[in-house]
Amino acid sequence: MNRWILILFSIFILSACTEESRNQMFKQADNLLGKDLRVSYVADNGNIVKTWTVRDGKVTSEKDSSGNAVGYYYFWSNETGYVQIPVMRTIIEEIKQ
Repeated sequence: MNRWILILFSIFILSACTEESRNQMFKQADNLLGKDLRVSYVADNGNIVKTWTVRDGKVTSEKDSSGNAVGYYYFWSNETGYVQIPVMRTIIEEIKQ
């Protein structure tokens, strides 16, 4: 009987750790919230290829262990809807009113 209780308790603890790991991943997401933003994609030669406007929204990316944005930025633009662009080729500017 004690063996089954120990097994059930272990399963419960392991499942809680998995949920906690998942929560940490979402908490580490980098969010710029509630601002009007201009997001630009830059080519190899330094020229801006395309620009999007994000009104009162957010731009999201994942962070590495050092807190730096990595991978892709994700956002909803006024012009085209959902956009995903690489972090390394992106400029984000706040639009001052």
